[in-house]
Amino acid sequence: MEPYTKDDPQSIRAMFNTIAKQYDRTNAILSFCMHKRWNKALIKKVITPTKPHILLDICCGTGAIAFGYLKETPAPIKVFMLDFSEKMLECAQAQAKIQNLYRHDINYLQADAQEIPLLENSVDCATMAYGIRNVPNPERCLREVYRVLRPRGTFGILELTQPDNAFLRFGHGLYLKMILPLIGKLATPNPEAYNYLRKSIRSFIPTSTLMELMKKTGFANVKKFPLCGGVATIITGTKGS
Repeated sequence: MEPYTKDDPQSIRAMFNTIAKQYDRTNAILSFCMHKRWNKALIKKVITPTKPHILLDICCGTGAIAFGYLKETPAPIKVFMLDFSEKMLECAQAQAKIQNLYRHDINYLQADAQEIPLLENSVDCATMAYGIRNVPNPERCLREVYRVLRPRGTFGILELTQPDNAFLRFGHGLYLKMILPLIGKLATPNPEAYNYLRKSIRSFIPTSTLMELMKKTGFANVKKFPLCGGVATIITGTKGS
């Protein structure tokens, strides 16, 4: 039996708790630091000029997306950082102190992305990076995001994906099978977590299916933006008025 499966959320939460302190360093190694460019690309796609406004960062991890977003908004805004891993949220709180972001109203929510503890029509913008493939029911999560977004609010997903190009897909497959587990073994105290990562990327639904789920949920203007040939993908959509 696999030690980690998204059908057992408690096991996934325990897994992220074990790797929280090494999460940023390991991500940098595994992506050859490309994840920083991908994160910035997501922020550019969804950032809203409305002042003041409210951001919801789902599966926030150590806070890379939320803090990058806050650095792009000189006027104070409110942000909800949601994650089901308490250790990830602890790391995010520590990073907020280091980055001196006190002018913003930062709130931390330990919660399930499928049951967001916010009111309907209460946030202007939502982001979710590297998280939706870990959610047991992606459609349920999308419906929750749609519920809490205000009309014309933007939702942006950044996820690790498989390239469409056959040549790139072959090379990417070799990386997932041979290199990623080795790096995970050397860089983290829980190498099995990165074995789960490999399997979660390969087994996750295609981006086209995720886009259809967003449209089914009610999102309009659903678009995708492949990064590095499709190794990662941004998908955006807006809530209708």
